[in-house]
Amino acid sequence: MGQAFHELLLNAVEWGGKLDPSRKVRISYLRGNRMVLYRIADPGPGFKFAELEHAAISHRADEPTKHDEVRQQKGLRPGGFGLLLAKANVDDLLTTKRKMKLCS
Repeated sequence: MGQAFHELLLNAVEWGGKLDPSRKVRISYLRGNRMVLYRIADPGPGFKFAELEHAAISHRADEPTKHDEVRQQKGLRPGGFGLLLAKANVDDLLTTKRKMKLCS
């Protein structure tokens, strides 16, 4: 859970906040006996998984590095595994236009 939270928080700061220290990322959580829910809201426009061609989560499992070709073409740094890693380590990953929810 901690690793997934870390990845999503980094994504919120980098992509939603554009690495600008004046932009804020809001975090809230709800903890129950058998559940923890985190809400991460950033100032970015939001996204849809299908539109993230530069991320591993948008490609088939038998093409684990296909997104790297897209990242190179766009001049992006190596990476793109954060959302895939987060989704693999929690029970549910929900997204809305401006926030990400992590359930485990």
